[in-house]
Amino acid sequence: MRKLSLLKLLVLAIWALSSIIQLEGCANIVPPSGGPKDSLPPYLIAARPIDSATNVHPKEILVGFNEYITTTSIQENLIISPTLKNMPLIDARLNSIRIRITDTLLDNTTYSIQFGNAIKDVNEGNILKNFTYVFSTGTRLDTGKIKGKVVLAESGRVDSSFVVILHPANKDSAIFKERPNYYTKLNGKGQFSFNYLPKGSYQIFVLPNDYTKKYDDSTKFFAFLDSTISIETTKDSIQLYAFQGAKKPIKLKSSSTLKSNKKGATLKYSKDFDGSEQDILHPLHLTFETPIHFNDSFPIALCDTFNKKLAGANISIDTAHPETIIVSYPWKFSTKYRLIIPQASIKDSLNNILLKTDTLAFITKKEEAYNSATIKMKGFENLKNPILQLSQDDKVKFSYPIVSSLLTIQQLPLGEYTLTLLIDNNNNGKWDTGAYYGKQKRQPEMVKWFTTPLNIRANWENEINLILNK
Repeated sequence: MRKLSLLKLLVLAIWALSSIIQLEGCANIVPPSGGPKDSLPPYLIAARPIDSATNVHPKEILVGFNEYITTTSIQENLIISPTLKNMPLIDARLNSIRIRITDTLLDNTTYSIQFGNAIKDVNEGNILKNFTYVFSTGTRLDTGKIKGKVVLAESGRVDSSFVVILHPANKDSAIFKERPNYYTKLNGKGQFSFNYLPKGSYQIFVLPNDYTKKYDDSTKFFAFLDSTISIETTKDSIQLYAFQGAKKPIKLKSSSTLKSNKKGATLKYSKDFDGSEQDILHPLHLTFETPIHFNDSFPIALCDTFNKKLAGANISIDTAHPETIIVSYPWKFSTKYRLIIPQASIKDSLNNILLKTDTLAFITKKEEAYNSATIKMKGFENLKNPILQLSQDDKVKFSYPIVSSLLTIQQLPLGEYTLTLLIDNNNNGKWDTGAYYGKQKRQPEMVKWFTTPLNIRANWENEINLILNK
């Protein structure tokens, strides 16, 4: 029985290779239907040169599979390590793939061709995941491996669109100037793996999967390891935290593009009410299309329903976002307010003003729109300046420094919150990004994302238990 299986495999291998040569010009053949559903992906049965061959410098590689295949976005999925100057020509037909290499290959080098998830069978679309073909121009295959994981530093979540890059340890400026010889993609869990690496020491980085694969813009997401890694000693526990050294600027409409009319009235704004009500725990924000400034001769006033100005209100322009006005006040439940905005109270750089005086009438939320929460935490003593963050729509809504194993929050708006743990190294109460330009090489502060959300419901004892660790 064993001899028959080996003979059958040999026949299939010969058939696979001959189909590449003899049927290359034929029309597509549709496999017969019927029979049990195929749930298995295709698999390699033959290759020329054979998979893992040594002492070869192929200009053409043929690989044959056990069934008819099709490919999806093969150029986008393909990764060749070390990288080639020119992308190989790929031709998929019937049950085979032909790879034509136009570059001159390096001597004594192991090459791997990763197809990602580009290959699947014709009939059922079963994907051959992470198929890799390997060969060496030298006498042996390199066996170095590096494994790890990448998360977004600010949120603790995964973005699988990044690539992980290796540069030689002795090339400090390579990440700014050179395309990498070795890079790999992340899987859906943010994990990465390098295989068939030559011995040596490397710097490891993370970047978006763009054409340059260089750190040429501080607004790009980026990550780096503080120390070089050696293939001989590296384990599979490398952790990298991606950050933006600088946020991409928000594109606001220029004042010069706004149409001025005889009344000079062009300014418009939006307000951030939760539905039609003001949250008592946050300021009111008014956001304009362009940066604005106040005209002190016509001040904005927060008033009661009798238009009586309220003491204790603070109305200012956000220094970080000069297009936004912040109205702060110790709001009370179920209370009506009026914000009176004189026509000439706000101007932009061209002295454009509002169409008319606005009176913004609103009411604060009822007490029933809030409830308390109890959060029990274990392990906070081992962390430096831990802060628990509550977020909605990827925006941090509330932050609470953790100083004991029990946190009681008296008022939270009803709804579901994502929980994250910030390790606030400089103890300034907020997340700080990293840096890698010039002499600045600073890791971002770390954030851990908890998979279990905090759900605040009315008339309910809202409790949750958390285990805190980095």
